[in-house]
Amino acid sequence: MSFNIRSARLQNEHQKVRTLVDRSDLIHIVATDGNPPDRYRIRFTARGVESVRNNMPVYRESHEVSIYLHAEYPLKQPQLKWLTPIFHPNIHVTGAVCIGAWWAAKTLDELLLTLGEMIQYKNLDPTDPMNSKAAQWAQRNRQLFPVDDRDLKGGSLSDLIQLGSTEDASDFEINFFD
Repeated sequence: MSFNIRSARLQNEHQKVRTLVDRSDLIHIVATDGNPPDRYRIRFTARGVESVRNNMPVYRESHEVSIYLHAEYPLKQPQLKWLTPIFHPNIHVTGAVCIGAWWAAKTLDELLLTLGEMIQYKNLDPTDPMNSKAAQWAQRNRQLFPVDDRDLKGGSLSDLIQLGSTEDASDFEINFFD
């Protein structure tokens, strides 16, 4: 059996996404397709702006995006489409997304963090917009950002380990003999 580079990359990507999702309270896999998966439906449970009414943001707590890792991935960025309404300078009203520069070494878990930070208004570029109304609103309302300051990455057991603690052998009732 020959080694399939694409399949190995997709499997590696899936494992990284699973690890991120297991750590995060804000990123969830709704559905996948393929073995290994090349299509994802991801839900973010982070506060974002759905629309603006009377110059005031209308917030939304749940956002979904579809991701397709097409045959040219990772040389070209995946196909992305927001499935829920979102008001952001770099997201078109049709759901198309501008994530900026893409490079083949960028991984799917990193992309998910980028998308999540877009929802939270931690990541935006109103100078090169896909949605000019959102860009104008964002430039006038920077004091509102981020709209959700929670960490997307979540925590892990290794994050709880503290190095350089002050315990000594007597703290564990260990006796050393000469």
